[in-house]
Amino acid sequence: MSEISELFARNPLKLHPQDITKIVTHLREQRKRFVAGNKTAGSMKPKSAAQKKQADAVSITGKLDLTSLINK
Repeated sequence: MSEISELFARNPLKLHPQDITKIVTHLREQRKRFVAGNKTAGSMKPKSAAQKKQADAVSITGKLDLTSLINK
């Protein structure tokens, strides 16, 4: 996990002013790259194969039928 990702994962009310400065500096650098033409400047890194498998296992496929949950 990168330092910026770790900072975003923390409780924002418990961040130190230095942490907020790091986040703002990072976002400003991303904005500069985006405006310069790098359209992927703000995107997240691609997921690894293991992360994709985990996301697929967690996601619900198909439609849920709530009528089967109602007691008649």
